[in-house]
Amino acid sequence: MRAYAPGVYPRSEALVQATRDLERGRTTAEAVEGETDRDLAELVSVQQAAGMSLLGDGMLRWQDHFRPLAEASDGLDARPLTRYLDTNTFYRAVLVEGEPRLRAPLPAPDLPGEWLGTLPSPLAFARAAQGAVSAEKLAAQVLAPQIEAWARAGAALIVLSEPFAAREGGADELVRALGELPQSVPLALQLPFADAGSVLPALAEAPVGAIGVDFYSTSLDAVPHGYPKEILAGVLDARSSALESPEEIARFAGELASREPAGLSVAPNGDLQFVPEPIAREKIARLGRSRTALAEVA
Repeated sequence: MRAYAPGVYPRSEALVQATRDLERGRTTAEAVEGETDRDLAELVSVQQAAGMSLLGDGMLRWQDHFRPLAEASDGLDARPLTRYLDTNTFYRAVLVEGEPRLRAPLPAPDLPGEWLGTLPSPLAFARAAQGAVSAEKLAAQVLAPQIEAWARAGAALIVLSEPFAAREGGADELVRALGELPQSVPLALQLPFADAGSVLPALAEAPVGAIGVDFYSTSLDAVPHGYPKEILAGVLDARSSALESPEEIARFAGELASREPAGLSVAPNGDLQFVPEPIAREKIARLGRSRTALAEVA
């Protein structure tokens, strides 16, 4: 069983303050970069100590899932603040001003060992653009070249965050758009903060290796026996500061494994940015300990 934590990780208080000071002209971009480097080094250390199978960079240099890609693409811009689901966080909605095309891929994370990258799914990207451009076009002309670049840089996995399909529908559109993505690196599709039961059958044929299921919103019984994809089990609640028991995670993972999916990994059920950094750090540590607990009872 693998364990990893994709998506946006919470910034330290020092980095948040440095970013605010930069906006007010009280510090320099170099100072903010130094704080970001310190946060990244701490995050890497936390993941290594927990024995994470793949390392993530916490998207510490990304404002949200969409803005850096929009700013790196012709025909796209990111401006209007939009609430992310029912949380107290916001993203810059994507404005379509022409033919979308990635000008130059964003740099790969600078991480030791095997690493993963996180990107929005094509459907999520299209929903962020209010449907002004198709998910298939965004997949082919923006996400595909980004994935290829990260594959060449050595990514072991790309996690595609898809918060809308299980809430609002569109699984068929999503599957078609996923077909535009390269297979040069394994892909996982994560469905955060939603009941995945209604879309799991449609996603069984999606061209990805793993489906991320939020088990705080989805019943274990919603996973069909012998599901043909690896299940990326969301067993940490990224929207709660309550700390999970490694033994309970291990027990649940054992029950899920008995349903014989094609594979099993464990992760948070969404981006850990919704909890304070010390809580996120402890959640990762407990995720790591759950693998040891599972091995002891296996």
